[in-house]
Amino acid sequence: MEQMYSEAAGIFTAAGFFALVNVMLIDIVMSGDNAIVIGMATKNLQGAQRKKAIFIGVVLATILRIIFACTAVMLLKVVGLKFAGGLLLLYVVWKFYKELRSEKHGGHEDAHQGAKHTLTGAIWLIIIADVSMSLDNVLAVAGAARENLLILGIGLVFSIILMAVASSYIANKMDKFPQIQWLGLLIILFVAIEMLLAGSDELENKLFHVNILPFASIVLGIIGFQLHAWYVKPASEQKIADWCSGNWRGIFIAGIFLFLSLCFIGDKIRNFFVSHPAALYFALAIVLFLIIEIISTFRATKRK
Repeated sequence: MEQMYSEAAGIFTAAGFFALVNVMLIDIVMSGDNAIVIGMATKNLQGAQRKKAIFIGVVLATILRIIFACTAVMLLKVVGLKFAGGLLLLYVVWKFYKELRSEKHGGHEDAHQGAKHTLTGAIWLIIIADVSMSLDNVLAVAGAARENLLILGIGLVFSIILMAVASSYIANKMDKFPQIQWLGLLIILFVAIEMLLAGSDELENKLFHVNILPFASIVLGIIGFQLHAWYVKPASEQKIADWCSGNWRGIFIAGIFLFLSLCFIGDKIRNFFVSHPAALYFALAIVLFLIIEIISTFRATKRK
């Protein structure tokens, strides 16, 4: 009881107040990521099924956060846990990407895609994402809470409310504006890359004593290329031509902007990517996706 009073009093100190604000800011960012995943996973569900999936997703995230919070000290000692969480999140990215590409080409009848549109498929993706994202959230919040369990509990309640409200809002917005789904996909991809970078640094310093990220990037790129060839229908050459024809002004302006940026602030861009490796790998991942799409389209055209 005395410890509870002590922790409650600690919130009203300057250090305690800023710790609470820090925890809430972390929860806003990281619970927002969870909400995006839950929103994307449930966007194809309607009515009661969507509400049920969102409820289960929030409950699972809450349970996982409580478990991780209770074992945070032990989890911090497990080498490679963050890297594994990043790989799990990449799997979620792949599942969402495959679904979005399938929707674009009307492939809902594909047997490989059928499970995703069920309540079970949505909950399965939420579980996988919750494991990695809740782990990342708890490890970040545990440090910011400064060992104050009351602050940790307040942050947990705040994140639950935020996830419940935001995930439903995001799912509804995705019904009206399907383009938001690609933005959500990019956000999840960036979070996965950040976790992989943090995990690879840990593996380098504590286990392998060598940077495994370049090798892992090559392996993941090859796996991505092969999975795309197996499960994703190539883009239509005519649709690409029509899109380029309809958006040539935007493409031209973007090209000029990129050229001028490289000419006048090329050094600043290089320094930015050097100092922000997550942004560099994020850009490389997008380029890889584009290359894979282009190659698959050319291969499909030749087969015809």
